[in-house]
Amino acid sequence: MKAEKPFDLTAAPRLSRALRKMLSGSAVFGGLIVILSVFPLLSAQAANPSSSLPACQPFVQVNENAFGLGGGADGTFRSEEGFEVLVFNGQLYLGMEADNTMGARIWRTKAGVTLPTSQADWEEVAADPQGYPFGVTNVAQNDHIDSLAEFNGYLYASTANGGSSTYGTRVFRSSTGNPHSWEDALVNIGAGFGSVQNTNFKDMQVFNGWLCGGTQNWLFGAQVWCTQDGLNWVQKNLSGFGVAQHDNRTVAVWSGFVYRDALYFGVQNLGATRSSSYDDLGKLYRTRNLNGTPQWEEVFVSLPGYLNRVDILGELDGSLYIASRGSSGGIIVYRSPSGDRGTWQQVSLEGMNGTLANHAVVVDGAVAYEGGLYVAVSNNSGFQLWRTSGTLQGNGMVDWEQVGGSGLTEVQNVHSELVVFNGHLFAWTSNYVHGQQVLRSNCAAGAGLPSPTPTNTAQSSATPTLLPTATATAQSSPTTQPSPTPTLRSTETPTVQPTATPTAQPSPTLAPSQTPSDTPAPSCPQGDQSCLNPSPNSKTYSVFLPILAKP
Repeated sequence: MKAEKPFDLTAAPRLSRALRKMLSGSAVFGGLIVILSVFPLLSAQAANPSSSLPACQPFVQVNENAFGLGGGADGTFRSEEGFEVLVFNGQLYLGMEADNTMGARIWRTKAGVTLPTSQADWEEVAADPQGYPFGVTNVAQNDHIDSLAEFNGYLYASTANGGSSTYGTRVFRSSTGNPHSWEDALVNIGAGFGSVQNTNFKDMQVFNGWLCGGTQNWLFGAQVWCTQDGLNWVQKNLSGFGVAQHDNRTVAVWSGFVYRDALYFGVQNLGATRSSSYDDLGKLYRTRNLNGTPQWEEVFVSLPGYLNRVDILGELDGSLYIASRGSSGGIIVYRSPSGDRGTWQQVSLEGMNGTLANHAVVVDGAVAYEGGLYVAVSNNSGFQLWRTSGTLQGNGMVDWEQVGGSGLTEVQNVHSELVVFNGHLFAWTSNYVHGQQVLRSNCAAGAGLPSPTPTNTAQSSATPTLLPTATATAQSSPTTQPSPTPTLRSTETPTVQPTATPTAQPSPTLAPSQTPSDTPAPSCPQGDQSCLNPSPNSKTYSVFLPILAKP
């Protein structure tokens, strides 16, 4: 699968980090005083022992923060995101953005390492001897890894543009994954599949002999591109999933999945008012074949909400799980036994347990493991790991429970992707203070106590942490929602946004035929991964002003 890197206090999309820090820490909104509990944050905790799922070992860190990259001369980290996880040829691969200056990097476990325990078990494979991602000197074009996939014996890696640049996404492939073995998979069509407006290529999926992924394109609408041989690519939707012509309101594909003989993509639609972020829609599309011009069926539409989108979580016991955002900003999980329109049931409270600060999930942020579905829910006070066996409760929700504390090892871990490797559960975190962490646990029945010791001790495990205990009804009340002054997309002037016309669009038979009347929205600040405001280069993560921010 990706990343998207599709809401923190980090939040109003164009707030500076300094301003966000000034806004953080308040627990009073609209006259509601949120009750807090204070307790030391442990490095990890097992799930509720009454759960039907086995208890998890405490999570331990098995790498050096940010793999030793970043934290430059001034000792600070910038835009330290984790992107994309994949097991290929028996090795675990992790994609990243390195300190916002070194660009896309890929780390993998060394040959023969079945369970990493320290930094010595990892090696970097994407940079050339000069440190350039895949040998490309334009680091802004290869800002971060956007997707990883295996297809016909090759490992494929896509990259996304950084800042407000529009250089076009890149795709590389290797039969071994070794350093200096990568080749350009877009050699026959060019960066961005022939259009620099395609700045991302997300969540590649293998379906019916094709490798497919989805772009972000603010000028024409999101595009699906597929290949059967790895080098020749064909567009397989009308841009923006339009019917008779392109639709530039559906601007980004964020997640993909293959379920019950159909290919699904979760997208972001700008809603009724392109200039406002607050009426965006999350939509889910699917097709059952890729012959000719595929027919894409819209099978789910969310309620309007701030920067809303659909993230596909995965399959558990035959049902497909997805997530979008509720009207008050918290994450909501739905499931369907078939994926058909009209069959989706809400199976979580908004914010999982009514905590609206639980606002999103990133691409690859969920995985099926040991009889349960595990979901890493983004939270500016430390992401929360939730899991379910899928068993319905009396209130119509499934049996969600939290595993461990906020951030698992430290509250600065605000997002995470999940992957299973050699029977263990790995969390690949984004951390803007200390750098990305690789965390490991075992949730199998009868698992023994963990033996490895984290190799990096820069933790905040003994720091008292404020966590919300407000009830779901109080937090979901509209009066509790913060009321930031939005900076609407239409009021900003993206000085670096190109004024491309449809003539820049590649010319497959599905290319749009007219010039969109709306101008593209402005992009996130350079290197600010916490901003998901859809822009020509936005990354995986979404943002919103939570009820609680880290102290």
